[in-house]
Amino acid sequence: MANGVTTATTLANVIPTVISRARDVIEKPTVMTNANVVTKVTIADGDGATYNWPKFGTTLSAQSLSENVPINNPQTLIPTTQQFTTSETGVQVILTDRAKRQTKEAMAARAGKFMGNAMRRKVETTGLALFSGLSRDLGAAGNPFNPNFLSAAKVRLRAGSESTQTEPAEGDITAVIHPYHVHDIMTSSATLGNNQNVLASGYQPIDGWTEELVREYDIQRVYGVDIAAAPLITIDGSDDAVGAIFNKMAFLYIGTSHSMTMEKDRDIELRADMMVLTSEYGFAELEDQFGFAMTADASVPTS
Repeated sequence: MANGVTTATTLANVIPTVISRARDVIEKPTVMTNANVVTKVTIADGDGATYNWPKFGTTLSAQSLSENVPINNPQTLIPTTQQFTTSETGVQVILTDRAKRQTKEAMAARAGKFMGNAMRRKVETTGLALFSGLSRDLGAAGNPFNPNFLSAAKVRLRAGSESTQTEPAEGDITAVIHPYHVHDIMTSSATLGNNQNVLASGYQPIDGWTEELVREYDIQRVYGVDIAAAPLITIDGSDDAVGAIFNKMAFLYIGTSHSMTMEKDRDIELRADMMVLTSEYGFAELEDQFGFAMTADASVPTS
């Protein structure tokens, strides 16, 4: 005979455990395959794996003429060609029959979702990694992000008046930066949190630019430059991150008909299903002169 009080501990062997529906990891947003941010082209089936981009990069010169004197100075249009190639990327998942039987979760569907996310993340980080290859960098490792990078870069990109940039950048200019650098832009606003009237005592209503920042703490456009936060930009061991400001001609994304293909195979010996997701694409720097890197400290904000 057992004596004592019956408690929850006593009944541990018969008390069920409630398991909630599993939560999926939240993926970070991507920006580098947006056709408004980079140049996007597609290689059709049967056209090989190389994309040729010809360019007539030499201008012609007009000259002064004299009456009754032939010009006799023909000038030639000479194109150059850049070549870009694609490559394959893949993700594999194997689900055993036993594993699928023992869970109520739709594991095949979940695996497909996670594989697609992995592929999109891979494409995004491939594009973001190109930023450090730009020859001009407005910032420096260890230094804070300066919002004036944006205005200086825009003026220089539009002017095209440097030895390293002979053509003006056309179209929209976009800054793709880490969210911590977006934070730097917003907190640097001269009137953020300060609505004191310097011409008289007291305070006045906050409106305009500052009002929007205080209400939403978000920013879409500064100095005519579109701002895109890219959380997948890598922060290195020294807490630095490399963003960039550019027009869409700076980078090239090459798509194919094999953008994302899922295949499934049965392994009867392993008693499992194998899922393989593959994609073929290319990412490259197209015109170095149409972009600036922006290296800056990306320490975790504390204020």
